Amino acid sequence: MAQASNATGAIELETKTFSVAKLLDAIRTGRMRIPRFQRGFRWSDEDRRLLFDSLQAGYPIGTLLLARGEAPADRVTLGGYSIDVPATSDALWVVDGQQRLSTLATALLEDHSGAYRSIYFDLEAERFEIGARRRAPPPHWAPVHMLSSSSILNKWLREQAMSDRISDRADEISRRIREYTIPAYLVPYDGRNDALLKQIFARINRRGRALESHEVFQALHASVLGAKGPIDRVRDDLAQLGFGSIDPRQVERAALAVAGGDPGGSLERDVPEADVPALFDRVSKSLAAAIDFLANDAGVLHIDLLPYGGTLPLLARLFAEHPALHVRNRDLLRRWFWRGTLTGHHRTDNKTDRPRWRAIVTDEHASVQALLKLLPPVTEDSLPGALAPFRRGTARVDVELLAMFALGPRVLSGDDRGAEIAIPSLLGNPDFPWPVAEPAPGAEKTSALFLLHAPIDQRGLHEIDPSDELLSTHAIDPAGFRALLAGDVAEFQQRRASSLLRHLRAFLREQAGIGAADRDRPPLDAYFMDGEA
Repeated sequence: MAQASNATGAIELETKTFSVAKLLDAIRTGRMRIPRFQRGFRWSDEDRRLLFDSLQAGYPIGTLLLARGEAPADRVTLGGYSIDVPATSDALWVVDGQQRLSTLATALLEDHSGAYRSIYFDLEAERFEIGARRRAPPPHWAPVHMLSSSSILNKWLREQAMSDRISDRADEISRRIREYTIPAYLVPYDGRNDALLKQIFARINRRGRALESHEVFQALHASVLGAKGPIDRVRDDLAQLGFGSIDPRQVERAALAVAGGDPGGSLERDVPEADVPALFDRVSKSLAAAIDFLANDAGVLHIDLLPYGGTLPLLARLFAEHPALHVRNRDLLRRWFWRGTLTGHHRTDNKTDRPRWRAIVTDEHASVQALLKLLPPVTEDSLPGALAPFRRGTARVDVELLAMFALGPRVLSGDDRGAEIAIPSLLGNPDFPWPVAEPAPGAEKTSALFLLHAPIDQRGLHEIDPSDELLSTHAIDPAGFRALLAGDVAEFQQRRASSLLRHLRAFLREQAGIGAADRDRPPLDAYFMDGEA
């Protein structure tokens, strides 16, 4: 085996070739290992098919990069193939080549009962094909795992009563696949210090099917043997708050913001490795404070209803700098949040984020005032004049759903009638929000046709009294509900849209503080002495 480095300090790589048969044997025996910092299997069905097409055609499929060293007993998973393996002193850790090796293992070793579609070789057309999920393949399609062994293949050919011509062709393809050789570089690895592997891994993933930046950062700060990276640890911490799963890209951007970086910067480049643990402790605390503000001040109860996710990193930066924001400034920050949401100025890009991030300084009050000044004026004319076309996940619809939640919707029927509706518990339901009716012919689908409520069948709907005051918590008046029960969807939609729009405008007027004074004179506590907000 090559030495770790030469006299100049450069790594001396050992070069070697492996046949597909040897690689499969290394996978079966547990010699081939996947570092925990590697991403999961991502190739598409067509990527997998093309790999086998290249093997049988003799095309090059790239070079493997493997780290040679010790490995403990473990369960190894490559794509759909998993196996418990013993400890070894001569493991091959996959630094580059995971997708190719996972494709080989899944297609040639596993029993195809999992989520991956099977690959076949069409013995008549002489090409590889992806099988259908719920349809048997033609009899002349040979499952690829039959090609991994001549004895297995010959038994299958006899059972299928294939002609000599087709059998000879199958034998030839099987031989080509098994004997195909792949070049590899081997890096010395002591099984403990994985800094070299991570550095190589990061550089490789700057090209081709590259990882996203947050995935590379995770890889660089996770362990080969499985410790979670800092982004995932923060996401796990925040998941306990019931706000939903934060996108790792937003955690990465929040860390850059909390570190005092530029929106166009890079954690990997701008934050020393030794500072990462302390930084992500701050990120976890500041994002938790941002979530508390969103849920309890701004009325955003779940990440899935946050109109613009890019507000999270900025709020993290603000709460990292000012963890105990004054009550007056929290109120002004609520106005800032809703004004920017109303005008669309919370859309995220580096150019617009840069002045916002720079607005946050050591003076708490100056920071909030500067954020407000960066927004255009908001007036009555800024309020929506109609409900938006209903497309779930758009900022306009998220705002309408949040306004509907502010009505305090109640359960309309059943044993829990009158209880507050826990919206987060419904968010995973594919029927959330519940479409109570389809639009009338020629009418636009809007939020007036949706309820923040679990589905109720037609019988249950007809059991609700149109004069029930609980309907008002859903912006439904008695006449509108009678129209719904009578099948007059157009009348129901028109009446509810009018009611929702009035409420939406009032909600946004209050939340954005339209017409309210923002400029303060100290002391700030004076603004609350007479109950003024």
